[in-house]
Amino acid sequence: MKKSEFSIGNTVIGSILLVFAVITFMPFYYVILTSISDPHLVREGQLILWPKGFDLTAYSIILDNDRFITSFINTINRTVIGVVSNLALQLTFAYVLSKRYLPGQKLLMLYIIITMLFHGGIIPTYLIVKATGLINTIWALVIPTAISTWNVILLKSFFENIPDSLEESAKIDGANDWTIFYKIYVPLSTASVATIGLFIAVTHWNSYMDAVIYINSTKLQVLQIFLRDMVVQMEMATVLGDMGVLNDTSSLSVRTASIFLVALPIIIVYPFIQKYFVKGVMLGAVKG
Repeated sequence: MKKSEFSIGNTVIGSILLVFAVITFMPFYYVILTSISDPHLVREGQLILWPKGFDLTAYSIILDNDRFITSFINTINRTVIGVVSNLALQLTFAYVLSKRYLPGQKLLMLYIIITMLFHGGIIPTYLIVKATGLINTIWALVIPTAISTWNVILLKSFFENIPDSLEESAKIDGANDWTIFYKIYVPLSTASVATIGLFIAVTHWNSYMDAVIYINSTKLQVLQIFLRDMVVQMEMATVLGDMGVLNDTSSLSVRTASIFLVALPIIIVYPFIQKYFVKGVMLGAVKG
């Protein structure tokens, strides 16, 4: 390949990626811009590309809200419990499915693939959750989504790439299946585990509908429910002109501050896992 062609190709690809990056970043930039600017200028629509004034009143309103703190703690608990329990179940399931000598292995694969095509529906799922006594508990947000078929297939593909000789050597040394799984397979699959863990964490952190269906107590509600109620409350305050609710600030400023605070934990965690992301996905997709 000629150097000029290589340079032109890189320039075109880089330009396209830059355009997409700007398009993707602009909505989030607008959220930050609105949340830290002077509420009066936000209300008057004077913001374009740069913040005008500097005001953190919107953040003060959100952080002084006891319900936000409760929802934040509930969401952290749900995410941590969900990641640990979901990873434990999905890793062990994928490990078992990766063994071709397992009796009924193909039947089990067919069984989980069918679940990707057909779903029981909201009402049957709700009836099962209710019958098992999980309504208004954190387990209603964790157990029904404990197994992700897509994640299990990714992990299974990665486990199949690990040489059988490692398992055979371990068995000769007296290791059982649990020892082989925890001492060999899990350490060798750090990239895949980190990637799947990120998928699970984002899913639990952003999940909304299951909390609406299964949680009635305000003490157990999560951040997405708080965000919905905050947006509705601010919209009603704007329509009705309730300045007591707005507390001398812009409803848009409060809403954007809420959005930023809800998204912030995932934004902080993602850079630490990013280095595993591409590697973890690709290793499970390429047969070695």
